[in-house]
Amino acid sequence: MKDLAYRVLPVVSALPAASAALAGAVVRLSTDNHPYWCDGTTWIDLVPEPRLSTVRLAADVTNNTTTLANVTGLALALAANSTYQIDGRVMFQTATTTTGIRLTQTVPSGATVVAQWNTPTSLTASTLANQRAADAGATTTAIDTANANTLATTSILVITAATAGNLQIRFASEVSGSKAVVKAGSNLVAIKVA
Repeated sequence: MKDLAYRVLPVVSALPAASAALAGAVVRLSTDNHPYWCDGTTWIDLVPEPRLSTVRLAADVTNNTTTLANVTGLALALAANSTYQIDGRVMFQTATTTTGIRLTQTVPSGATVVAQWNTPTSLTASTLANQRAADAGATTTAIDTANANTLATTSILVITAATAGNLQIRFASEVSGSKAVVKAGSNLVAIKVA
C-alpha cells in the first residue's frame, strides 16, 4: 500500500534546475512560500490561486524600545497599481503586565492604506486601533499576564500606486526598556483583488 502520510516539504531559496532525476519532487520556495512540483522538465507552482500569497514568521522578533521596528520576516511583496485585502494573525508577548504593545504596518510609497488592529489586553478586553496611514495606530496599555501568548488580529486594505514594494508589519513596546516580542508562527494572508 502506498504511504500517503503528510510530509513536511523541504524549503529552498531558489528552485534547482529541473531534471528527470527530480521528477515528482515537491519543494516550498522561501521567496513566495508556494509549493512547486517538478515534472522532469519544469517546476510547476502548486498554488491554485495566483492572487493569494502568504507569509509566516519563522523566528521570534524582540523590540524593547518605544520606536517602531520591522517584524523582520513578516512582510508581503505588493505589485504596483493593485488592490490587496490582507488579514493578519500576530501572536505576541510582553515582559511585564505594565507593558503594552503597538502594532502597525508600512506600505509602498504612494499607496493608500486603511487598517484595523484588534489587540487584546486581557481575556475580556482589547484595544481597537483604526489606522488611515502607515506607522499609525494606538499602543495598548499593559497586558493581563506577562510572557503569555496573546493574539492580535488585523484587517488591512492597500491600494498601491505606481511603486511596488512591501507591506511590512512593525511594532514597538509601550515602555522603553521593557520587551515586546512578536512570536514565530504569526502570519499574513493577502488576496490581490485587482
